[in-house]
Amino acid sequence: MQNKLLLIDTFYFLHRSFHAYPKDLKTTSGEHTNIAFGFSQALLDSITELAPTHIACGWESEEQPSFRKELYADYQMTRVAMEDEDHEIFYNQLDRVIEIIEAFNIPRLMQNGFEGDDVLGTAATIASKEADVIISTSDQDLLQLINDKISVFRPARPPFVSKMLFDKEKFIEKYSFEPKQMIDYKALRGDPSDNIPGVKGVGEKTAKDLLAQFKTLENLYEHLDQVKSEAVRKKLEADRENAFISKQLATIITDIPMEFKLETAQVHDFDPNEVRALFQELEFTSLLKKLDKLEKVKGIKDKLKDSQLEKPSQKDPLQVGLF
Repeated sequence: MQNKLLLIDTFYFLHRSFHAYPKDLKTTSGEHTNIAFGFSQALLDSITELAPTHIACGWESEEQPSFRKELYADYQMTRVAMEDEDHEIFYNQLDRVIEIIEAFNIPRLMQNGFEGDDVLGTAATIASKEADVIISTSDQDLLQLINDKISVFRPARPPFVSKMLFDKEKFIEKYSFEPKQMIDYKALRGDPSDNIPGVKGVGEKTAKDLLAQFKTLENLYEHLDQVKSEAVRKKLEADRENAFISKQLATIITDIPMEFKLETAQVHDFDPNEVRALFQELEFTSLLKKLDKLEKVKGIKDKLKDSQLEKPSQKDPLQVGLF
């Protein structure tokens, strides 16, 4: 079976869960559980639907600032801070989320000084040498990583957003440019969600037209005299510095100093009883049936693995097969 690694954009699912489930979702002892519950459900659904052979979770490190904030002080300044009460409800559950990840024996990937996107980008790049990679997220930034070995799964958000697996073909169909050009697109158009400035006055259509003609930001600025619209040319000239800073801000780093070994991330390498006990403690009774279903698949995988270990391949008696 071809290796398939599922990379979870963990904090995307935590924030989605915080807004999707009531803040007063608690255990009988009063412990808030809305993000822990939502994440657990998304994790079980992702494994069942996408059927990965391997899985890992990206994680944000707060121990030192991202290099992007050092490059551009206003980076992400437009993000609305949580109210104190919401902040407490959210962050008090992170230890429980870590418990859940550890109970599933899933690697939690992070690196000081880099954002979760850089961690996911680096892990995807490393793993793509020996596996197909799916990144589960609705973060548009991560679409730039799509290639022949890496795809992005956008979970559904009923009733407005349907699920979508973005491979290279689907990406081009939607955006009309290559995945790696997403960086240049954001350099021109900007990104209000992260306060990436871009070029003032350049919108979606103009950015796409410029990319169709010039392909990259660098090539565009080398041939500014070929931009037909004088108004657009003046905007580009005025915001040259912001355009190149924006490209740096939008670029996911795929070679940060971290290790990731695929063999440490086998998806069914966990004790279901440990997960079940944790779910019962958190009173996630509705998730126990999903866990039972996953446990049955795990049992089949374990039996297949054992039988293959016992019976050497007929083609090569010296090789041992895994599931």
